[in-house]
Amino acid sequence: MKDSLERGILRFHKGMALTVIGLAVFAAHCSAVQNAPLSSCQEIRGIPGPADMALDERSSFGGDRLIVASQERRSHDPEGEYLSGGAIYFVPLSGRNRFQAIRFSFNGRDEYPFHPEGLDLISSGGSKYLYVVNYARMQQPAVELFRVDRDTLVFMGRYRNSAIQAPSDIVGLGVDQFYLLNGRSDNALVRMGRGLLFQGSGNLYYVDQYEATMVLRGLSSPSSLALSSDGTTLWIADGSSLKGYQRGSGSQLDFIGSISLDGRPGRLSYRDGQIVTAILPGSWAMRSHASDSASKVSSTLIQADAGTGSVQLIYQDDGSEMSAANGAIRNG
Repeated sequence: MKDSLERGILRFHKGMALTVIGLAVFAAHCSAVQNAPLSSCQEIRGIPGPADMALDERSSFGGDRLIVASQERRSHDPEGEYLSGGAIYFVPLSGRNRFQAIRFSFNGRDEYPFHPEGLDLISSGGSKYLYVVNYARMQQPAVELFRVDRDTLVFMGRYRNSAIQAPSDIVGLGVDQFYLLNGRSDNALVRMGRGLLFQGSGNLYYVDQYEATMVLRGLSSPSSLALSSDGTTLWIADGSSLKGYQRGSGSQLDFIGSISLDGRPGRLSYRDGQIVTAILPGSWAMRSHASDSASKVSSTLIQADAGTGSVQLIYQDDGSEMSAANGAIRNG
């Protein structure tokens, strides 16, 4: 993503809690499809340019918390590289540090540039691990793995291979096992060939113990992944639809259906059979917002039922309260 985003918590109908990616971070109580007045919201500052987040339930810090990828995206050098380094923050959702942005420290990581884009949190063997898509340089992305401690990320390893082309999101399956979504191929000939066929060059890789297998290709503009809590169903945001796949053994994926949307979806979250995401504004509006934080754009959040395909509007604003919402996580 190229827009500078911050995080928020909004409460909608029947007490459903949503942590929302928007231009500000709020804690509020809202009725269905109604805006929360800013006077009733708790704003959280201190996280420049959040791009993705995960919910860490019953964390080692105590209680639930958000884990947030942060990168200031509006300042570049003449080659287009980021001028400032990125970071990973966490935000406790309860206790005396509630809604405070706290920066993780690294343990064992080298000085390789760090510019996080997507992330995913997994549990394995009694520990929690964080996968991070790192655009160390624009043409040199990598995937990094950390063990999550109380306030420290312990570096476990880095993946750099031909599967990591233009990654937009990642879903962890276990230690050294994950899906990686590329928004496009890094091969110009592949992009040209797909374009002549009116197809995209986005793809999905399954990585297991450093062996990468391309399992989907020809995706038009894939942006995000979400995995069901039981690990059996994978959803992909692609174009103006959500595409569902049943996981088989190894790298096998079987298409089970799609849900059409009124626009391009942002980041996905998937819980209790419900997919929550944003409908992004048009590309011109997003580019304007990316270059100028004063340029406000609309925010729309929807919830899609993975079983029935029905879509429900849960939040909408013209940008005056929340600009450029990119997704949400249910945390209640």
